[in-house]
Amino acid sequence: MPYRLTNFAKTALSIFISLLGIPLLIREWVCRNRVAILLYHDVNPEIFAKHIAYLSRHYAIISLDTLVSAIYNKDFSEIPQKSIVITIDDGHAGNVTLLPIFKQYRIYPTIYVCTQIINTHRHFWFRIPERSKKERLKKLPNVERLTRLKQESDFEPKKEYQDRQALNIDEMKKMMQDVDFQPHTQFHPILPHCTETECKQEILGSKVDLEKFLGIECLHFSYPNGDYTEREIEIVKAGGFRSARTTDIGWNNIETSPYKLKAMPISDDAGLIRFRAELTTIPQRFGKWVNSLLWRITN
Repeated sequence: MPYRLTNFAKTALSIFISLLGIPLLIREWVCRNRVAILLYHDVNPEIFAKHIAYLSRHYAIISLDTLVSAIYNKDFSEIPQKSIVITIDDGHAGNVTLLPIFKQYRIYPTIYVCTQIINTHRHFWFRIPERSKKERLKKLPNVERLTRLKQESDFEPKKEYQDRQALNIDEMKKMMQDVDFQPHTQFHPILPHCTETECKQEILGSKVDLEKFLGIECLHFSYPNGDYTEREIEIVKAGGFRSARTTDIGWNNIETSPYKLKAMPISDDAGLIRFRAELTTIPQRFGKWVNSLLWRITN
């Protein structure tokens, strides 16, 4: 019930934001010399097509590598005003249905994939049905999280299920010309709750996996659930990555650390009114505050 109330409140807030004209103000003033990195997961192609059509009319859609290079060069002169980067996390099987949209609009999104879940019938642990249980599990040490998943949901990271939740290699190779594939760990743990050995294996192992699968060089990383500490940053740096994207809400500019790239989480089911509101980051910040408040009340 609290989650539904939060969604209802976000929708109402989105309408209010739109009526006040805030999306236009944000777009024309805040976004002029900053870059937003949009974050999707398993968005429906019909919804995604509407989002990209809107963005193509009002923003410049650039690649992640273009943004990261500009940050390293301390030079945004080649970055168009009101630029947007498209990123998609996890590597869900449904992402392949977005390929015609990538081609139609000639965009080059980055899809961060979990490299020991793609090309298998293994499942994403966070797709267990109960949201409240998932949120509690995120707080646990990695070993305890896995133990609870086995005991409570009969989930095992390497268990092969009947259905497939992630992209396979054939699909990824079909998409490679239009998609920048990058690592998102092997099994999507919460990295700060892992031991150092586990953390290194998840980060560095995913780089090795993906480079072997696709014959590419992987230079960008995304922290699962957006959780990171200085330890994770140092491992990412030492592993040869040029950047890492967080879920810290906001825009990126010339002073942004390439290993703390900010993001703008977008609801996979967002209609255009909510999408335009989410481009201001107000609904996401409000939702984060409400969820934090509910967590403190109920735990």
